[in-house]
Amino acid sequence: MPSRLQAVLPLYYRSRSLVLQTEKAGLRPPKRLLTELRAQEKMVGNELRPLHQLFFQRFDDVQIERLLRAMPFLKLSQGRWVFGSESLAEAWPDNHGERAFILLYGGVALYSDVSGVVPHGRHSKIGPGKIFGESHFRICDETTQDIVAGSAYCEEPCIIGCLSTRVLESAFADRAFGNKRIAQLVRHVPSLKRITQADEVEQQKEAEQTGGKSRTSNAGITEVVEVSNAIQFALRDLSKMATTLNVRPGQEVLADDPGGLDDCLLVIAKGGLEVRGNVTLEEKLDALPPKKVRIRISVIKAENLIGDTWLEKLDPYCMVTMGQAKKFQTAVIYGGGPNPKFDHHGVLMYQDEEMLDFTVMKRDKFSADQLCGVAQLSLADLPNGWSGMIYLTKPKSGMSRTEEMMEEAAGRLYVTVRYDLEKVNALMKAPMKREWKDQELFFLNEKSCWGHEPLMLGNLFKRILEQASNNFSYSLTFGKFKVVGASKRGASEMAIVWKVSKQRFLDFTKHCGREKQFVQACRVSALEKQTQVKELLNRLIKRWEQEEQMTYLRSGAFMKGNQVQESMDPSRFKRTFKGVKAHISVRNALNLSGGGWWDKMDTYAIVKFRGASAKNEFRTSVLADAGSDPVWDNEGALVYEGENTLDISVWDYDSGGKDDQIGVGVLQVEQFCNGGFEGMVPLTVPGKKKKTSLKPMMIIIGIQWDVPKGLNSTVGTMATTA
Repeated sequence: MPSRLQAVLPLYYRSRSLVLQTEKAGLRPPKRLLTELRAQEKMVGNELRPLHQLFFQRFDDVQIERLLRAMPFLKLSQGRWVFGSESLAEAWPDNHGERAFILLYGGVALYSDVSGVVPHGRHSKIGPGKIFGESHFRICDETTQDIVAGSAYCEEPCIIGCLSTRVLESAFADRAFGNKRIAQLVRHVPSLKRITQADEVEQQKEAEQTGGKSRTSNAGITEVVEVSNAIQFALRDLSKMATTLNVRPGQEVLADDPGGLDDCLLVIAKGGLEVRGNVTLEEKLDALPPKKVRIRISVIKAENLIGDTWLEKLDPYCMVTMGQAKKFQTAVIYGGGPNPKFDHHGVLMYQDEEMLDFTVMKRDKFSADQLCGVAQLSLADLPNGWSGMIYLTKPKSGMSRTEEMMEEAAGRLYVTVRYDLEKVNALMKAPMKREWKDQELFFLNEKSCWGHEPLMLGNLFKRILEQASNNFSYSLTFGKFKVVGASKRGASEMAIVWKVSKQRFLDFTKHCGREKQFVQACRVSALEKQTQVKELLNRLIKRWEQEEQMTYLRSGAFMKGNQVQESMDPSRFKRTFKGVKAHISVRNALNLSGGGWWDKMDTYAIVKFRGASAKNEFRTSVLADAGSDPVWDNEGALVYEGENTLDISVWDYDSGGKDDQIGVGVLQVEQFCNGGFEGMVPLTVPGKKKKTSLKPMMIIIGIQWDVPKGLNSTVGTMATTA
C-alpha cells in the first residue's frame, strides 16, 4: 500500500467520523473541520488509484470524491468477522442490491465455508486494494476482479469500505448526461462511420421513406440530418453499457474481460492513447541468397605436356586440391601422351576457400610419380563459375636458373568450374532474431477508436498487420497489444476513454443492420495500419543493421578473414536426419592393388551404413577389366537410421567363385554430418596380412542429404553453370 495512503487514511476516517457524529447530533460541523475533510478526501482519492487500478480507472477525480462520501466505512479490530459468521454483530447498513467490500487497510482472511470456520482453518489471505464479497460485484456489465468467499475474518486491524448499487449511483450521478455525450461522440467517430451514417443512396431512400429532414450541401449532395430510429436506439443502448475510463499518461488501459482488450472497443473522448506491443523480427532464410555448398570441377583435357618421348609415352593424371584436405584425382590415362583427354568430373565441399590448385602428374610404376605442371585458379574471381584454359608451369631444371626465370611453361589445362547452390535452411544457419519490447505501434487521437478491427476481423487483423513484412527479409510477429495513456509533449492531462464489451458492440452493429459494410471498412482500415507498420519495420531494420555493423566492427572480426564454418553437433544430426535419404555418388577409385597383367580386376563397390539391413545397401555396377583405377560414376540412395559409421568396400568380381575383397574404408558421422561429404576416402587391405603399396588406395565418393521433415518444403538444391 502507498505510504501516503497509509498515513492519511486513518486521519480521513477520524475526520469523517467526527463530521458524521456532529451531524447526527444535530449540530453544524466546524468549517475548519470540513475544509480539512475535503483536503483529505482529495488526497485519499489520488492515492486510491494505484490500490486497485482496474476498479478506480472507471472513476474520474470528482466521481472518486463522490464515491468516498457515499461509501460506508468501518474500522474493525483484529478477530472481527466482516461477513459469514453467526456471531457477527450487524454493523453494515441494509444490503440494497449487490454489495461488495473493498479492503483499504489491514489484512483479511477469506473462507469458503458460509457459516464461518475457526480462524486457523484453511483460508486465503488478501491485502489492501482487494474487492471481495458473498457474490460477484459489477459496474454495468463489467467485472472488477473481485473475490467471492463464504465468510471473511480480520487477521489484523482493518479499514473496509462497502460498495453497493446505491454507492455507485451516487458516484455516477452525472452518468445520465454522459450517456448522451457517448452516443453523440460514437455517431461522429470516423472509424464507425459505416455503421452510424448511411451511404448517400441509402440516405436519400431513408429520407423519402421516413420523411427525415434533409438538406442539400454546396456540392449538391443530399444529406440526412436525422439518423434512423434503429441507429438512435442502438446508440442509446450502447451508451448505457459503455464504461468511462480515466487513464493517466503512461498508465495501461485495463480490462477484466476474458480476452482482455482484444474483446472490447475503446473510443477516445479526450486526450490520446498509444497502442504498444512486443515486436519480434526473425530472419527469413528463404529470402537469403542461395549458399555455395559444393564446387563441381570438370577436368576436360591437357595440351602440350612436357615429358613425353618416342621411347616412353606419358601416363598423366590430374589432382585437384582446395584448401589443405579437400582433393580428388582423375584416373590415370595410360599412354595419354602430351595431349591426354581426362573427361573427369569431381566435386568438393565449398566453404569460402580462396584458391583451387591443379597438379598434373606423370605416373611411374616403379618409382615416385613425376610432376608435369601446376596451375591455380582464384575462386574470388569466379563468383558464378567459369570454363576455359589455364597455363601450367613447373620449376625450371638446370643450374643456370635466375630469380626471374624460376619456372617454365608446361602446357595448358582445360577445366570447367560451377557451383551447387542450396537455399539456406535452419540446419545451415540459425536465423537472426530480435525482439523490441513495448514498442509504440499506433497513436490514437480524440474521436479515434481501437478494437473494432479485431472484433470484426478476428485473427485476420493481426495477420494483415504481420503481412507488412512480406517484402522484407525478416518475418514479423506481434505479441499481445496493450493500450496506454499518452499526451502531447509537456502536458499531463488525463485521457477519457469509453469502453464497450465485445458482445455489446456486436449487438450494436447487428441492430444497425450494416455488418457487411462495416467489415469491409475494417479491412480497409487494417490495410492503412499495415502501411504504418511498414514504416516502423523500415526504422527497426535500419537500426538493427546499424547496430550489427557496429558490433562487427568493434569485434575486429573483419580483420580475421574467413572463419571456419561451425559443424553440426552429431547427436543433433542423428535426431534430425533419422529416416532421411542419403544420396550416394561413387565416382572412382585409385591405385587398387590386385589382379595381374593378363587378368585385370572386375571391380565394384558396396556402400552401407554399419548395422543396417542387407536390403539397405548400395552396389555399383561391375566394371570388367577396369584395373587399378576404375571409374563408376554411379548414384544410389540409402535410408539413414542414426548410424555412426558409413562402410565402403571394393570387390573383385569372380564369375566362377567367391568375390575377392580389395579394400575397405569408413566415414564417421562427424565427417558427413555437416552438409554431406565430397572427397577421397582411404582404403585399407582387409585381413591380418596387409600388403604394402607405394601409392595408397583411395575411393572418391559424395554424399548429399534430402531435406528433413519440418524444414521449409521449398528448400532444395539448385545448380548453376558457368
